[in-house]
Amino acid sequence: MKKQLLLIAFCLVSLHLFGQKNGSITGILADSANHKNTLNYATISVYKTGDSVLTTYKLSDEKGLFRINNLQTGIRYRLVVNAWQYGIYRKEVELTAQNPTLNLGTLYLSSRANDLNEVTITAERPPVIVRKDTIEFNAESFKTLPSAVVEDLLKKLPGVQIAEDGSITVNGKTVSKILVDGKEFFGGDQQIATKNLPANIIDKVQVVDDKQAKRRNPDLVAAEIPQVINLKLKRAIKQGAFGKLYAGGGLRELYQAGGLMNFFRDTTQVSILGYGNNINQPGFNPNDVQRLGGFNRSGVNSMMMNSGGYFEFNGIGFGGATSGVQTSSGAGFNLNTLTKKGIKLNTQYFFGKSDNLLERLSNTNQTLGTDRLITNTDENTSSITLKHNIAGKLDWQIDSLTQITIEPFVVLNSNNSVSRTLSRNTNASGNLINSLSNLNDRNNATNKYQLIGDLSKDFKKAGRSFSVGFDVSSTPNPNINFNRSTRINYLTPSTTETDQLRNNQIDNFRSYLYANYSEPISKKLSLKVDVNGNVINNENALNTFYRNPANQLYDVVVPSLTQTVKQFGVKTNANLSLNYKITKNLNIQPGLIYNYIGLNNRFTNREDIDQRYNFMWPTFQLRYKIFRLSYSARFAEPDVNYLQPVADNTNALYIRNGNPNLLPARTQTFNLNMYKYDPKSQINYNLYGYGNFTKNGIINTVNISNGVQTVNPINSSGIYSFSGGGNISKDFKKDKTSLKVGAGLWMNFNHSPVIINDIRSDADVFNIGPNASARLNLNDVIEISQSYSINLNRSKYQDSYYTNLSNNTHQSTSELIVRYPKKLVFETSYGMTINSQSINGYNNNIKLWNAALTYLLMKNDRLQLKLSVNDILQSNVRRSIQITGNSIVDSQSNNLGRYGMFTVTYNIQNFGQKVGGRSTFFSF
Repeated sequence: MKKQLLLIAFCLVSLHLFGQKNGSITGILADSANHKNTLNYATISVYKTGDSVLTTYKLSDEKGLFRINNLQTGIRYRLVVNAWQYGIYRKEVELTAQNPTLNLGTLYLSSRANDLNEVTITAERPPVIVRKDTIEFNAESFKTLPSAVVEDLLKKLPGVQIAEDGSITVNGKTVSKILVDGKEFFGGDQQIATKNLPANIIDKVQVVDDKQAKRRNPDLVAAEIPQVINLKLKRAIKQGAFGKLYAGGGLRELYQAGGLMNFFRDTTQVSILGYGNNINQPGFNPNDVQRLGGFNRSGVNSMMMNSGGYFEFNGIGFGGATSGVQTSSGAGFNLNTLTKKGIKLNTQYFFGKSDNLLERLSNTNQTLGTDRLITNTDENTSSITLKHNIAGKLDWQIDSLTQITIEPFVVLNSNNSVSRTLSRNTNASGNLINSLSNLNDRNNATNKYQLIGDLSKDFKKAGRSFSVGFDVSSTPNPNINFNRSTRINYLTPSTTETDQLRNNQIDNFRSYLYANYSEPISKKLSLKVDVNGNVINNENALNTFYRNPANQLYDVVVPSLTQTVKQFGVKTNANLSLNYKITKNLNIQPGLIYNYIGLNNRFTNREDIDQRYNFMWPTFQLRYKIFRLSYSARFAEPDVNYLQPVADNTNALYIRNGNPNLLPARTQTFNLNMYKYDPKSQINYNLYGYGNFTKNGIINTVNISNGVQTVNPINSSGIYSFSGGGNISKDFKKDKTSLKVGAGLWMNFNHSPVIINDIRSDADVFNIGPNASARLNLNDVIEISQSYSINLNRSKYQDSYYTNLSNNTHQSTSELIVRYPKKLVFETSYGMTINSQSINGYNNNIKLWNAALTYLLMKNDRLQLKLSVNDILQSNVRRSIQITGNSIVDSQSNNLGRYGMFTVTYNIQNFGQKVGGRSTFFSF
């Protein structure tokens, strides 16, 4: 607590320092010929008289007004004013202690004659020039270290913000691409250029609107138009290599090793990566995989991340476990090239292997009137997963208006697991109802073959565009499960044994076709047509066999547990909308959507079921400045797994049935969003909201008898949910010190029926999570950060048969980085989780303390020696608590615990990236 109070006091002192002011100069810039014409976005550069080093600068605002603060008194300054299409204006001024504020009044600039060449003094090159459609920064005016990279230079430019994930905004507008001398560098990967090119080879940084985005969507307002950054080089770069190699070891035979290498020559780039470790960590962090691993070039179509550090791109994992303890390894390459005809080709292959051990304890507490069903489960699962990912991409820009993209994907994923569980059910009186000893030996595969194609065509008429494409996929997923269990009932004494083989072959095929067309009818009105169709061909074939006592083979067919379901059908969707631009800042887009679903569900030993549905519904979108609101609806057929009328009895205490009579669900959704970044005040905030209303949604009815739960999916209406929240952050900067503070709030409300033992009740589950954070950076020598969040969970039920539930979780994370002396980096983090849900055997106060010390060697810190210690207090466990239906599910799983690791990292062509913190090459 004392540390937190000291941190708060330190932040307040820093805020006070930020607020101090010295001398200032104000004035207005105007045209000498037309005094009413003020000059906006002109550059006012300030130099000390007799000195060529830039002291500071400002841009005039939209009214020609400028104000330069934090100037010293008793010093004579030289002002140099540069405005587009105007001559240079120079003036010397002096601030005194008696008159620290100087108002220059109106300064008049003369138009520059077209037939005269302006004589430019090299020492007075303006740091910023604003032309009609271009902002140009003079790189030499923004001093960086000799080892700095482009990202370090961009951070010093006014209005440029770089997020932790490397994404860039300029004056609140997203940067869509970065060019090098007008061309894409490394396949258009932004961060390859920003994090690897040295800053000292940059002459100018130019920022312009993304004209292609504006042409495709003429309704974009100025604040929404993406930006393009062009880096003008002093000298060209034709070939090179960069990357990182690391290896480390520790006690208990722990190890980690890996490397990322990139080679480029003209327009061909190759990325190679490999890793292996048994410390439960990803081999790389997500930014390195996207940037150095080549995924920013090939494209990320799907992404998954969790708070534990595990992540996937396009279904590819790079080590680390979502739960349990894992040994993992992998390798792959990414090749990108540009042909003479302007065709970009990409191909990639990745292989991953993981060996995971999961030990999990879970407690499920269900309220049942005056009684309860409490289930305690002890699970031990070992699994081996092998995964191959093969992908390619052809991107052909036929001309400035026409583009073709073709992307094939192949995923081959096999998993072998053996899971042993011991479950015990007790009632509210603590009496043992039954127990289950269960073994599941699974061999399954999740394979996928997919081909995506797209043709997009823009027209010379702004706003007119056409695109057509397809997405064809086949997912054959065989699943073989040897299941042996013994269930003992105690209230009515009996024993039931099961020894069976379930062979489940699931084959899904989808062919998706779509076409979109936009046509401007007038300056304010445009028409949009979206049409798509789906061809569905799915099969779920389940065959169950008992072990034959005579020959010990699984060859006794169980007819009641054997069934094949085939689903064939067509889905179509058509959306017609009109986009009306009422004012400069207000757009509305009403529309009409039409859905058709035709399904034929065929079964091997029961009657077929045909389903035909037509559905028409209005849609609406509204855009007002930074505010967005949309409303739509959709039809969704039930997954073929829900239709399988055969029970899943692999857990004899929790039996799941299918329902072939399920209907498609109709869902209405609305979204709202508001995002704003104010570059002047450096405040960033956003608000968001989401809601849906579902008719014929799928819920589970549960029947509990002697501790055995039987689950049946049914259709139900009256299902709706809302979620939303907001975040706000502000940056304070002075010289080389910065402070960022932020706060946020998210909320979620879910209303759904709960049906147990034929007793129906509406359940309202409410979650709310306020959070706050602060990060202080003192010249990159000391960094301090603190975050705190609360998660409040509540559920209420309409029927007294169910008991209202509540749970609170508090989380706090502190981080300290010290880069002093020059070649040493000390970093430590301390996290704490406190939960109000108290159960014997579960740790309610989880504390995680990590620390590391890095020693930097060689030029540009290429060689790094790191000693790290994980979980110093030996108190970390993975724990999660969730309210589901009428239950609180509390579970915790094994973790690696305390360990030390010594790691050596070598950076090939390292341009001085910061060491320490969450963006380091590997985490601890």
